[in-house]
Amino acid sequence: MKKLYSLIAVLLFTVVITAQVQVSVQSPGVYRIVYGASNDYTVYEPGFAQTFYVHVWIQANQNSANTLFEDLWSNSNVTMDWDDNEVAYVGIVDLNTKSFTATNNTLPGNTTVTQLNFVFKDLQNGHNKQSPDLFTTLTTTTLGNLGVLEASGAKSKSFVSEGFLYTDKKGDFEISVFDMSGRQVKIQKVHADRYPVKLDIPQKGNYILTISGKNVQESIKFRY
Repeated sequence: MKKLYSLIAVLLFTVVITAQVQVSVQSPGVYRIVYGASNDYTVYEPGFAQTFYVHVWIQANQNSANTLFEDLWSNSNVTMDWDDNEVAYVGIVDLNTKSFTATNNTLPGNTTVTQLNFVFKDLQNGHNKQSPDLFTTLTTTTLGNLGVLEASGAKSKSFVSEGFLYTDKKGDFEISVFDMSGRQVKIQKVHADRYPVKLDIPQKGNYILTISGKNVQESIKFRY
């Protein structure tokens, strides 16, 4: 879905979206969308429906895999569901597991996404009504092989202790550190040669670290 607006319209509409649609990164690779908490439904009017649908896409220049990820308009697999506790509609876009129905692909592990685009609509297989194109520029990175490590019980070959990364890998890598809310707190390029890498994490807490490089992907949970 692509639409053209005048510059003034886009600027005004961005302000309205901020008040009505709240998007946050719940954990690495997972967006949480809340709509209607302000009791303002001018972006999209759901009526009395308990559920409506979300058409999602990511352009190739909006992710580090440089690949288009897009749903079919006739096959949307993300929903916004009424939440009595939030008194709003809540939807989850989990890029670690989401299958995009038009391009028939999923995001590779350790893919950084710089913009998520979406449209609210009333039907799973089409629409009678829809919102304008919406987007968030909150950045997140998918988990990579962390889920595989945990599911298989395999042990990581790298670990973090007292603020230093210890790894048996050699070469040039990119290291990213996320807190448990999914916020990226550090990213750095390093040359590993079996010596510990100082992370300089600003405060104590629980974190997820990802190591990315040529033929290398690893994710580690650690406490600092």
